[in-house]
This record gives sequence, structure tokens and C-alpha cells, in this order.
Amino acid sequence: MTLRLLILKTLLFAVACPVFLQAQDVDTLSTVAMDEVVVTADRSESMRSQSTGAVSVLKSSTIRQLAGVRGLPGALQQIPGFAMLHLDGIGYDAQPIIRGFYGGGEAEYVLLMVDGQPVNALETGLVNWDQIPLVAIESVEILRGGASSLYGDAAIGGVINIVTDSEASSRSELAVFGGSFGTFRGSGSLRTSLKGRELSTYGNYESLSGYREHANRTKFGVGVSSDVFRSNRSTITLSGSMHVRKYDIPGPLTSEQIANDRVQQSPFFQLDDADERTQRLALQGRMGFGEQSELRASIVGNRRSLKGIRTLPLSAEFADAKWRDFGTSRVFLSAQLVTPSLFADDRLTLGADLQRGGLDVEWRNVVTGTAEVFQGHDGTIGELSSAGNGTRGALAMYMQYVIEPMRRLRASAGIRYDRISDAYSPEQGTEQDAVHTALSPKVGLNVRYVASTQHVGNWYANVTRSFKTATLDQLFGQRLIPLPFPPYAVSISNHELKPQRGTSLETGVYHRSVLVPESLSGELTLSLYQMDMKDELDFQFETFQYANIASSRHRGLEAGLALETENLASLRFNYTLQNVTYRSGDYEGNFVKAIPRDFISAAVSLPIRDRILAMAALRSARRIWLDDANTVELDNFSSVDFKLTYAVGRLTIEFEAFNLLDNLFSTTGFLDPGGSGTAFVYPAAGRAMQVGVGVAW
Repeated sequence: MTLRLLILKTLLFAVACPVFLQAQDVDTLSTVAMDEVVVTADRSESMRSQSTGAVSVLKSSTIRQLAGVRGLPGALQQIPGFAMLHLDGIGYDAQPIIRGFYGGGEAEYVLLMVDGQPVNALETGLVNWDQIPLVAIESVEILRGGASSLYGDAAIGGVINIVTDSEASSRSELAVFGGSFGTFRGSGSLRTSLKGRELSTYGNYESLSGYREHANRTKFGVGVSSDVFRSNRSTITLSGSMHVRKYDIPGPLTSEQIANDRVQQSPFFQLDDADERTQRLALQGRMGFGEQSELRASIVGNRRSLKGIRTLPLSAEFADAKWRDFGTSRVFLSAQLVTPSLFADDRLTLGADLQRGGLDVEWRNVVTGTAEVFQGHDGTIGELSSAGNGTRGALAMYMQYVIEPMRRLRASAGIRYDRISDAYSPEQGTEQDAVHTALSPKVGLNVRYVASTQHVGNWYANVTRSFKTATLDQLFGQRLIPLPFPPYAVSISNHELKPQRGTSLETGVYHRSVLVPESLSGELTLSLYQMDMKDELDFQFETFQYANIASSRHRGLEAGLALETENLASLRFNYTLQNVTYRSGDYEGNFVKAIPRDFISAAVSLPIRDRILAMAALRSARRIWLDDANTVELDNFSSVDFKLTYAVGRLTIEFEAFNLLDNLFSTTGFLDPGGSGTAFVYPAAGRAMQVGVGVAW
């Protein structure tokens, strides 16, 4: 059965349900307590079940009941539609794949926000998943699928909004953990009220040696948020954060190297490291006026620096290492007006975003050659290879109109205009620039097909257009690759890159039930989608540059089941199918490399007596091609994690085992760029354990 037929049958089923289901309308949201108010889906408060897209919410209480969670990526893999791969093998260097979009550590296709403000890196769009410790998170809102009609560039795979929420109830936490691979982690958070002003702070420190050679990692972060002004109708909040992380990169290994010693470092990556520092300051305000209208505005500034050596493998036996020094700064301004009840039960949202960022980059030669040459090098940084500075300016205006003409019907329509202007001035050479515009419309529908004291069901559908511009690194990165023939060096960047654009159709269901009154409740979510992309970006080995070389079709299914009881027992099961195929080029009809076609995650939480809670989690990935020719397939892999907590008053003692069954596997990889057919993969760690103590008051 084709995906198109499945979508058609779902549409017919949902349209027919209201006719045949004669259910009494009640205040079901107070009866079935599994709905949440979210901001991400519409950039203003709305009920999740009434969304016209695929939305999930993870509360902090739910995250605490999950095993195998070292940070936010570990929690996200328990969301339908997310496949999380890890280059470091133990969960820190996370690589998300959502709706078949995967940047391979070079770019990102998901927008990460903290309290509604974007934090993706300016030059690559990549996410530092270590920025926000779990103790600082009140909830996580996830919108899957193209969201350019509200969020613009980079929101082509989805949007994640971390809510730290200084208005949450007063709570303080301290936790200390230690375990395998020399791991030590300490974190704390404080939420309180001082003289009527809400205050929240957090801090975290972590260090580990890693399970492989040359895999040390240290990170440190602090953050604070406080009210500057608060009244019944207005709030102004000032927040700031600083994050530092330093880490070594052991690199990928061949199958032969893994067979000999899977914890060894790659001889080409023995010099690779990174020192990253990020500072962020934000001023956010909201003011209510009239009956229910609200104006929101914010200004956010951040500064980020990244230094270290980065190796680029050119073949199985030859590589190039260069020292890089990036410095970026960015100011982001946004304003949004929400006006409800204009003509009926409706809401109009008008907004504008303005961004200005600057980039300074410098590359210096370190070493080029074979593994023997790398092993004999002491890491001395050589002469300047390339340097320059660039800017990115972005202006966007958006509008969304939502109306509920009937109790069970909700419709929405939105559109956004983006103009992105980039410029780069190399130290030697001519100035380069690029200007791109995009118009991103979206229409959606939500129908409540059943509403009773035991069941609440909603069907939704949407059609949307999304886009993603090339990153500053892809446009103007200026890293030079040595060649054995004229011109002897080429830049991998390409300032003529066009934005990727896609049109998608999506439909899905939210169904919540009280299975046993006051005892057991459940929720089923289902999403079916198809997105046709054109001008997709990839690295072209014939020219050693990024290029728009392909069109693709992203088809998939995302299913999630959650069961919860009053005594904290819970079960979550998620299945994600991602079929991504080329629609043009040499590999037309083939599956796109590195995308798991099947990803399964499951989690169970079970109370044992009064104070002990046992948890287990599973993740499994299948059918991953390492090449676009679909000739080499990565072995299927599965991993099981286990956690046991013992609570005494405010004190909690925790024991956790990662990869409990000690499976040996690799989560991702690639074939030799030189064409030898050698596969490079990133080996995952075997069994690891940690213990911790936490106190909350």
C-alpha cells in the first residue's frame, strides 16, 4: 500500500468519523488529562491536540522517568519521528535525523530555541546540545515537519523549543554523578521568587575521558533569568548565559581498525580538538491590552568563538588537517502581535523577525599527507591558508490566521516572507555576496472526531512550503583543499548555492483515552507525510565543492503510543519510518545515504514498592545505507538502557547502566571519499554505568 493511499484513507476516515460518532460534548480536557498548552506550534499558546501539525511535549517529570538520558538528545529519541545518532559513541556528539533530513555534522535541519529564541550556530546552523542541562528544563516542545511559514530558514525538519520558564513553581535541585569513562557531572538549578519577581538560575559542570583514545571532554555552563518588571498585564524578563566546552575528536575508524582495537583513535584525527565559548543575553517582554490581545517583543545578542584543529579525510590513505578560528556575533530582534476574536472565535498573529550577524574566520595549515605523516607531526600550527569576514542579514514578516467556526473544527492559514542577504570579504580575493528570498505559505485543518468522557480524538492535515538557505560555511567557508594538480588548491565553499525548497503534505491523528477511570490513560499519535525537495545540497567530489545536485522525496510514518497510570507506571513505544529517495541524477530511485529507514524507541517505568522506580529504554535502527549507490549497508543495531532510583524524602539515589547488553555496533558512517570502497564508521561504546545522588527542595 503506497503512502499516498494511506493518506487518502486517513482523510476519508477522519471526515466520516464525526458523522458516525454520536458522542456527548463535554469538557474533555479536564477529563482526559493528557493535553498540553504549547507555544511552538503557532508561536502563541494553543492546545496541542488542536494543532494542524505534528506536535509533541516532554515534561521534566517525564524526562526523569526515562533511562539512557545523558542530555536532551537522549530524551528526544523517545519522541516519534526522531532518530538520534552519536559520533562520539556515548551520546554527547548527537546527530538528529528528522523527517529524513541529516546534515552529517556540517549543517542542521532542525531549529533549536530556548524560551522562543534561536540558538543554532550562525555559520553552520549546528546545535550545541550541551548548552542546557536537564535540571534547567521545565518542558520541551517539538514541532515536526516544515515550519518555514512561522520560523523561516532552517525549520525544514522541525522546531524544538526548550522552556526554562521562570514562572514555574519554586523548586531547587542539586545532583552529582560519576561513572564509566572517568565521568563526573554536577548540576543545579534554582527557581524562586524575590520581592514579587521570578528568578531562575542553573549551573552545570561535566568532565570525562571518553571510551576511546583522544576523547576527553569538559563542559561548563551557567544561566540566570529574572523579572525586570511585572504587573498584571505586562512582564519584562532579562536572561543571560555562558557556556564553555572543550573536547577532543577521535574520528571514524575502518572495519579493520575496529576489529583490531575499537577504542583507538584514528591516526588522521590525533590532533583534532575544539574549544568553544558562547555568551548570550536576552531581553524579552510581553504586554496585554484590550480584551485578550498581546504584544511580545525581544532582543537577543550572542557571541560565539570556536578554535581547534579539524581534519578532512580526502581518501582512505590521505587527509588534510587545518587549524580554524571562528568568531561570530549576532543580534536577533522579534515582535509579535496576537489579536483574538476579530470576527468570531478566531485569532490573528502578525510578526516580524530581524537578524544581523557577523563572522570572522581564519584557517591555518597544520599537516597534509598519509597516516605516517600525521603520526610524526607534533601539532605545530603553520602559515595562514585563508581568512576573511562575512555578514548575514535577515528580515522576515509573517502572518497567521486561525478560526474555529464550529466546536469541533479549527482551520489555519499562514504565510511568511524572508529575505536573507549574505556577504563575504576574503583577505585575498574579491568580495562575494548572495541574496535569497522565500515565500512560505501553509494551510491546515483540525477536526475533533470524537469527544466524550473517555475519548478525545483529533485529526489534522496541512499543506506547506519550506526552504533552507545554504549556511555561511557552505557559501563562504573558504577552507582550501590541497590538490596534486593545478590549481593545487580549491575551496569547498560555493557562493552560488541556491536555497533548498520543498512542498509537503501531512496528515495525522491525536487520540487520547481513559482506559481505566482514575487508573490508566493512554494516547496514540500518528503522522503520515510526503515532502518533495529540490536543489538539495550535497558535497560533490568531482569538483570538491558543495553544490545543488539533487531532488528528493521524503516519505514517512511516525507512530507513538503512551500509557500512564496513577502510580507512575508508564509505557512509551515509538516507530519511525523514513523513506528518502532521489528523484533525479545518477542515483534516481535510490535511498539517500545515512538515513535509518526504521527507527524504534521504547521506554518503560515501573514502581517497585513505595520508593523504588525501575526504568528501561530501547532504541533500534535498521536499513541504513552508507552510500548513495546503495551498495554498502550499515549493520542494524539495538541498545537497551536501565535505570533504578531510590527516593527518601528530598533525596534520590540513582543507578544507571547504558547499553546493558554490551552490544558492539556503530550508529553511522560513510564511504571513502577517494572511491576505494573502504567504509569509515563511528563505533559506539559497550556497557557503561554511573551512579548519582540528587536532592530537591
